[in-house]
Amino acid sequence: MILILILIAAPVASASMIYVVDDAGILTQAQVDSLNDRASRISNEYKCIVAIHIVNDMYDFTGVTSADRLNRAVYNTLYGGADSAYDCVILCLSMKGRDYSLWAYEDARTAFTEYGINKMLDDHILPPLGRDNFNAGFTAYLDRSEEYLRMARDGTPFDTKTDPETKTSRFVMNLTITILVPLIIAFIICAIWKGQMKTAKLAKTADNYIPPGGFRLTNQSDTFLYRTTSRVKIEKSSSSSSGFSSSGSSHGRSGKF
Repeated sequence: MILILILIAAPVASASMIYVVDDAGILTQAQVDSLNDRASRISNEYKCIVAIHIVNDMYDFTGVTSADRLNRAVYNTLYGGADSAYDCVILCLSMKGRDYSLWAYEDARTAFTEYGINKMLDDHILPPLGRDNFNAGFTAYLDRSEEYLRMARDGTPFDTKTDPETKTSRFVMNLTITILVPLIIAFIICAIWKGQMKTAKLAKTADNYIPPGGFRLTNQSDTFLYRTTSRVKIEKSSSSSSGFSSSGSSHGRSGKF
């Protein structure tokens, strides 16, 4: 009976969970409903809560004066706790001071790396938020969250080596180094050689280089002039890690928008 009740109650709890909270009234009800439906679908598909929480004044809301503490308070109140911690990513806004915080908790840190969070904020979320285009900023947040979660599920979390833009830039750079740089060097060398041959004139025959009566070789020898040795240092491989907190259960970033 307990098992049956758990199986029945689980979908109900998931369906009733609120993913988008706008206590500051910066969105229309239609926008809140649309964002909440989208966040609910993403959260259920990838088993990771994707939430948005907006307050007018974080001090009035939780008595804190830090956007990071606001984010943690929202997580602990709605999605955390010792026995019910969820994989979760939360975007919080406090409108009075125009503060934001974006934090990933538990296993969500695999999908939302340090590089991914910075890329998401700087390129997609903060620009529209800075123009008070809040619905566009939150939509971009959900778009990127879905992309990051999909890539993590496929085994390639969004990071410096898997970012499509970075991969394209590296390809262009490698192509430039491989082809254009040698061509430029060769052009410079040929230009220098050409500059040293200004006194040379085109001759139709080689008569000027042959002595009267011809020439005869009396001795032949091979002379070793010099040796060139090139050495290349083999660098040792080093490991790198992503995330702002390597020891805790969360990492993220906060600031002003």
